[in-house]
Amino acid sequence: MHKELVQYIESNIYPLYSRNDWAHQLWHIEDVTKKSLKLAKGYSVNLDMVYVIASFHDLGCFISRDNHEEISAHLMEQDHFIQNYFSDEDIQIMKEAIIDHRGSLEYEPRSIYGKIISSADRFVTIEGIMRSTHSYTLEFLPEVDWDQMVETSYSYIKKKYGKNGYAKSYIPNPDYDSFLEEVEKYLNDRELFSKKLLEVDELLRKEYPVKVGFPGRN
Repeated sequence: MHKELVQYIESNIYPLYSRNDWAHQLWHIEDVTKKSLKLAKGYSVNLDMVYVIASFHDLGCFISRDNHEEISAHLMEQDHFIQNYFSDEDIQIMKEAIIDHRGSLEYEPRSIYGKIISSADRFVTIEGIMRSTHSYTLEFLPEVDWDQMVETSYSYIKKKYGKNGYAKSYIPNPDYDSFLEEVEKYLNDRELFSKKLLEVDELLRKEYPVKVGFPGRN
């Protein structure tokens, strides 16, 4: 990627992610960016565009998680630096890719860029997805007891990544395939699932005691 673009993103866009919930903080964006660039290898794509798509894809979560993809695409499209750096055609492709990144998308992403960001946005470790689901519970459902916390994560992971789950990878990715096998192991053993979530819970409480209003476990 061009140095000027990277400097702009890191100085002006990355800091804005501090407004988001924990699961959509900068750590997630950097992880998705890394995976996007890795998945883009072998395809005839503009890596600057891949980088921008990944950098903006969750920017609007602080406004609304429900339609954050539309908000994030709009924020990218209206960014003056981006407008001066890319052509209108490139911006339209990036806009569509950001909109198309959600796992619950009911249609296939419209371009290779959308397929890359959508695939890169998938978790590839059981700890990663549990951190994401459990952080949501701790931040937004702090009143529920431990059994309900387990059920919340279990239900979400099963719906998204279990057999016949809606999340797809449009780019061949052995790491994702291995992850789906790992998910099934935990979904088929509730006790193992609960034990792993407890480990994640303790890590989150230690690492993010201020950001999250961690309730006590029963």
